[in-house]
Amino acid sequence: MPLLKGIVAALVAVGLAVAVTVVLERAARVPDEPARGGGGGSVPAGVTSNTAVLFYVAEDGTALVTRTVEIPAEGDPLTRARIVAEQQLVPPGLPLRSAFPAGTRLRAIYLTAEGNAFVDLSADVSAAHPGGSLDELFTVYALVNALVSNVQEIAAVQILIEGREVDTLAGHVDLRRPLGLGMQWVGGIGSARGYPQAPAGQ
Repeated sequence: MPLLKGIVAALVAVGLAVAVTVVLERAARVPDEPARGGGGGSVPAGVTSNTAVLFYVAEDGTALVTRTVEIPAEGDPLTRARIVAEQQLVPPGLPLRSAFPAGTRLRAIYLTAEGNAFVDLSADVSAAHPGGSLDELFTVYALVNALVSNVQEIAAVQILIEGREVDTLAGHVDLRRPLGLGMQWVGGIGSARGYPQAPAGQ
């Protein structure tokens, strides 16, 4: 009888040890993080997703290029516009580069019934801008194109800085009025995709 009790006690002890080991392993296991490409959004599990086309400076610095990313699907145009603008400010992975100076933040975004979006950016977009007419065009039209292309309620975009209207970012592109789509700055795809062209010189 004592022998039987000893065997039962040993089996119970082994079973408890196995159970504790399994629990500890599960507690220590961290779920795999989804792979994230630079400049792209990652949609949480269970959230309906949609796609957005974002615009970045090509490796050779001569044109904007597009990249499609996943974003949460939102029915509200203003919410979608905010998501698109915030994603556009996230630096892409190499070899592409952002058209925006490091530190540029979205402060606010407004949308009128006429389809004009007013996008308020932090001062970094101007103060830290490298200058040059082409780089300034890329900065302006990366944002304009992203919003007009992805939010059908938006027809034109005006950039504000720290809540104020400005003449330019770096002395070249007139920002005193809302600007429409400018696909001529995108490498070789504007007319092929049927996008209307903004007037030359904008």
